[in-house]
Amino acid sequence: MTWIIWLAAAAPLAYLAAAIVPERAFPILKSSRLASWASLGAATLGLLQSALIGRAQTPLVGLEGFGFAERIDLLSTVFCALIAFIGLIVVAYSRNYLDGDPRQSRFVRDLCLTLGFVQGLALAGNLGQLVLCWIGVGFCINRLLLFRAQRPAAILAARKRFLASRLAEASLVGACACLWHAAGSADIQVILALAHGAQGAEWSAASVLLALAAILSSAQLPLHGWILEVMETPTPVSALLHAGVVNAGGFLLLRFGEVVASNPGALGLLTIIGATTAIFGSLAMLPQTSVKVRLAYSTVAQMGFMLLECGLGAFPAALLHIVAHALYKAHAFLSAGAIATAKVSLPVSPPASMATTLAIPASVVLSAFAASAVGAGPTQQPGAFVLWVVLFLGLARIWLSQSPGRSPVHIVLGSTVVVASYAAGQALFARILDAHAAQPTWQAASAAIIVIALMTGLVCLQLQLPGRANSPAWARAYALASNGFYLNTLANRWVLRLWPAPHLNAKPYGAAQ
Repeated sequence: MTWIIWLAAAAPLAYLAAAIVPERAFPILKSSRLASWASLGAATLGLLQSALIGRAQTPLVGLEGFGFAERIDLLSTVFCALIAFIGLIVVAYSRNYLDGDPRQSRFVRDLCLTLGFVQGLALAGNLGQLVLCWIGVGFCINRLLLFRAQRPAAILAARKRFLASRLAEASLVGACACLWHAAGSADIQVILALAHGAQGAEWSAASVLLALAAILSSAQLPLHGWILEVMETPTPVSALLHAGVVNAGGFLLLRFGEVVASNPGALGLLTIIGATTAIFGSLAMLPQTSVKVRLAYSTVAQMGFMLLECGLGAFPAALLHIVAHALYKAHAFLSAGAIATAKVSLPVSPPASMATTLAIPASVVLSAFAASAVGAGPTQQPGAFVLWVVLFLGLARIWLSQSPGRSPVHIVLGSTVVVASYAAGQALFARILDAHAAQPTWQAASAAIIVIALMTGLVCLQLQLPGRANSPAWARAYALASNGFYLNTLANRWVLRLWPAPHLNAKPYGAAQ
């Protein structure tokens, strides 16, 4: 069965081959299409191999544990298949989107190179390949961000992304050095086998550095501003970034879940940064009038929520979150242009009464009791507790936004399908992800309760906003939130001081792009 393993490991090689073949030998527009289908087929084969036969790893092509070796397990093949599917759509979309652009071939070539490195990262079987592919992804993304280098906002976004990427790479290299020295091997399988219950300064340092690398690569506070300005690049780049590349940090935490879960400091860092960013992104998203900027703040919030899930030890839920968010966000960006031409009038929600608003915390209390009854309470499984309560919070928000005379039957059926699908997804990804669950602590339980309280207040605020439009206090809060609380302004000033660019200083960059 060795040939099947090598064939499954060929998913990133298809994209890399398409990217390096000369244009005269095989035009990139044709080779990229073939590479997309070949990569999806290889990734699907790897997923079937992992599900039916079990995990496997290709022989190492290299020296001293470093080189080319791909790990074929359910986690890596799920990510690889996800990237292959999104890549197939993005590459096909780029053919029409950039039709007639003289640099279309260069763009598609860079796109294939990025997809190949992302898949190589997901399938990496040793630390050397992991670091190499991580650096390769950062390099390719900067090339894509500068595709329209004449735009000042694109230059600023690329510079901010460049600085965040270098910090993330330094953190990852430091983490890998600690893991290599502590385990005595660069093989990820050996490291994961030794990580269960491992103690020592090197293991602790590695877990904190892994958490930092994930935070820095996931557009989290305070280095989130670059993802708000990637709209200066072609739409396929936005779709790939928000649906694929930004998930690299989450994959890193899931791959080394056993290492991260053993260190309360790393879990606490993920919980604090993730929760703060999730609340910030949710607030900043509300007043945005640009569809793509609203989607960008949504990604910031969703990635924060994913890190929060990892910090609370809910690694299977984080994997489910990543897959669902990637599929949704790819569709949202690629179809965002249709909103500008659609001749539809969106209904304006009337202000909610105080009794209606109070129904939100009441539903939260009921769902909390229900979660505790099935063993998913804040002291039992804090991560699962947050997820279930937020799910019911969203369903309650949908219920309250319906017109009074409208039949609720379809909402009941839809809610039932959502809850059942979510429960099934949790069970499925718990079996897929072979990660060590963190033991519940009073700090994790407290963080879960605080996040639930903040999310409840946020939903209540959404219901009351239509009735507060003429309030001077709301007008000031609206201006503050619509500009992202000016955190991006401060980041821009810091970047321009660190990396002077006179032609960029001529334009104001305070407001959200």
